[in-house]
Amino acid sequence: MTGTGLKRTRLLLLAFPLLLSGCWDRVEIDQRGFVVGVGIDEPDKKEDEKQGNNIQDDDKQAQDNQSGPSKRQTFKVVYQIVMPAGLSTNKSDGGAGGGKAYFNMAVEENAMATSMSKLSQRLSRAPFFEHLKVIVVSESIARKPQKFAETIDFFLRESQMRRSTRVMVTRDKALNILNTHPPDQKLPAQYLEELSDNTKESSRILPESRIGDVHEFLLKHKSFAIQGVMNSSRNYSTVTEAAVFNGKSNQLVGFLNAKETAGLNFMEGHVKGGQLKFTFEDRLGVFSVERVSRQLACTFGPDNLPSFTFHIRVEGSVDEVFHAPDTLKEPAISAMETAIQGEIVKLMESTANKLQHEFNCDVMGLREYLFHNHYRWFKKHESQWEEDGKLFSTRPVQMDVKVSVRRSGNINLTED
Repeated sequence: MTGTGLKRTRLLLLAFPLLLSGCWDRVEIDQRGFVVGVGIDEPDKKEDEKQGNNIQDDDKQAQDNQSGPSKRQTFKVVYQIVMPAGLSTNKSDGGAGGGKAYFNMAVEENAMATSMSKLSQRLSRAPFFEHLKVIVVSESIARKPQKFAETIDFFLRESQMRRSTRVMVTRDKALNILNTHPPDQKLPAQYLEELSDNTKESSRILPESRIGDVHEFLLKHKSFAIQGVMNSSRNYSTVTEAAVFNGKSNQLVGFLNAKETAGLNFMEGHVKGGQLKFTFEDRLGVFSVERVSRQLACTFGPDNLPSFTFHIRVEGSVDEVFHAPDTLKEPAISAMETAIQGEIVKLMESTANKLQHEFNCDVMGLREYLFHNHYRWFKKHESQWEEDGKLFSTRPVQMDVKVSVRRSGNINLTED
């Protein structure tokens, strides 16, 4: 062999290990346990007494021997895991001919990481979280100081986790939410993810709450609101509530109902569509929101304290009016615009009143406005804004709403 040929052989031998090492950590897809949903509840005490807490004898003895920080509240973590065979069939009801597309497995532990370890002991496939769609936390967990942050800490640190995973809070049990099974969906977790995106169809749905955004709120110690989900039946859930958290304690303080959530969306400029009922001249109408703009203004009085005004501009069309007058005439259009403005102001005032006087949590954006536009004043009074001096709860908030009806329909009169 010539010298040139020997050099080429050596280069090839050096290159082979690099090519062979490319798939050293490969895991076949049929060996992965795809986790698409996680629910976090408190253990059911009555069920624990009857069924021995569903914990093996050695686990019980280990917990009894624990003391200090390790012997703390136990979480009941429900993992929703995909059954690929069920996804490959046209059957969506989990009946004969295809089988179910998922199953839920509950694990009780006092730390999220160890709950996943216990899950690995029960599954034939290694848990895989890159396709996790939604995390549902029960109200009983979220109302305890710092518990909400503790429950999602694992998901923030886990390298497989996506920052776009949805986070929701429920008044119900998280297990019930993950058992919601509409006829047109095979995976409840996927149904919840798609449901959270329907903001263009309703003004009463808060923008989707991503775990990356929640992490930012927690780091800033900023009060925030995330989507609340309710289990209305076995076939569907609703996300027309907002769960409000205190920024200092990271603790759930309460919920905004559907109308109050709509008011918050208007104040934050998050409304992308939806319908709004209104009445004028004892007539019922439905206004379809098409465009919303929002500006927040602030003025300081002689006491050097701020007052705020939300300037909201709304455009849309009238979808329905019962026994309507001539809707092409200016007086009728003006009357409808005034009525719609009044409804939006009611929504916003109701929300502001609850946030200021019941929750004392600024999720309306006032704190952020002061931080960006009046930084020196904000840094001087930051500690007094929500907690110490409760300045937030005493600041006047005005609503300036103007509505423009762009279209009133294809007809100008209905039978009276």
